[in-house]
Order: sequence, then structure tokens, then C-alpha cells
Amino acid sequence: MEIEELKINWASLMNVLIFGGFDADNRKLYVMNEYIEVLLMLNAKPIIFPISFLSTELIKEYIQMCDCVLFCGGEDVHPKFYGREPQVGIRKINLLRDRIELEAMRISYEMNRRVLAICRGVQVMNVAFGGTLIQDIERKSSISHYQNLDGRYGYHSVEIVGGLFTSIFGYRKILVNSFHHQAIDEVAPEFEIEAESMDGIVEAISKKDRSFFVGVQWHPELMAKDDEFQKRLFERFLKG
Repeated sequence: MEIEELKINWASLMNVLIFGGFDADNRKLYVMNEYIEVLLMLNAKPIIFPISFLSTELIKEYIQMCDCVLFCGGEDVHPKFYGREPQVGIRKINLLRDRIELEAMRISYEMNRRVLAICRGVQVMNVAFGGTLIQDIERKSSISHYQNLDGRYGYHSVEIVGGLFTSIFGYRKILVNSFHHQAIDEVAPEFEIEAESMDGIVEAISKKDRSFFVGVQWHPELMAKDDEFQKRLFERFLKG
């Protein structure tokens, strides 16, 4: 059976730079298909950053040629970047990815790019601007934040508390999926909390001096095809 060609007018699409995963042991880059698929679904062009070495100039060059920047999920952020020692419960760390993404997050802000930071991404966003993290919420949380359920389906509810998310979703509560064991502790200065889980875990933040500089703790890319709320989040992210 022949494979059908996907015909896309690339010239007309908005460029979205993706900071994905880097397998340090096997020297491999990776981005999960769902990130790519939701961008194509919404008429955006995904561009994957070659996250194999730290180069501020290369980061600036890639961000300069893109309209939006997407930071994906992944490993734990090293606590040294927010002035803490590693605690019991912390998991795999990728120092190279930490350094690249912390730099890229600050540059994206300086260049006034639209940013959506997902799961690990919201943690990088918070740390990049002076916030801290809970290294293992299983020692603090009263509800489960790591679902044994297909990521296309919501798992727990979050309360919408910020003005931006109220305008996006139009509801006080929405259902989200959940695959994390770390979370925001002290919110970075000049960021606003947009959503919280029922046990007080910060689930989303935004920076008000940019048109869209947002991080969420859940994985909207897994739900966006079938969930109107998560689709709305991506639509606002890509809105020029």
C-alpha cells in the first residue's frame, strides 16, 4: 500500500520553534508526535531545535526566525538552578537540556516571542525567572498527579483563577491530564497564577507584560484533538 503524501502550503504557516527532549546517553533528539500533530492541525509549522550543545548565538538565531516557542515535557530540573540541594524523591536530570532551555526561555522573553511551556516547560519557565520547585509533590499532595490512564483523557480538575485563562476557557473548572511529580513552589516574580489543582498545586502561570507567555503543568497536546478547552489553549498560543 502506498503512503499518501501530506500536502501543506508551508510558506503560509506560522513558524513554531520546539525545544524537545535530548537523550544524553544515546545522543538522540526527540519530540513526541502529538506536539507536531497539534501544530499542523492548527496550521503552524513545527521547527525542532537541534538541542545537542549550548550556543547562545544559535538559540537566538532559531528564536529570531520563529513566531512562537514551545517547550515540551521531560526530566527534572536540577535544583542548583534555583538555589536548592537535591532532595529524596528527585528523578532523572539532564543538565545540558536545563542549560539550553533556561537560556532559551530568557531569550524568548527578551525577543517578545509567544511562548507555551508544557509540564517540565512550566518548571523551566518558573526557574528561569527566579522561582523555585517542589522536588517531589508525592510528599505533599493530597490527590494523584500521575495518571495510570491514556493521556488523551482528563484525570483531575483544575480551578481557573487567572484572567487570561478565564478569557480562554470561560469556565471556573476544567479537566486536565496529569503526568508530573514536580511542580512550582515559589512563583517567580511578576508571574500570575492562572490555574490550581484542588490540593493547591500551581497548574499554570503567565507573565502579563507579554502577549502570551504561559506555562501549564498538564499535557494539552495529548488532549487537543478531542478536547475543545485544550484546543483553545493552542489556538490562543498561535494567535498572531
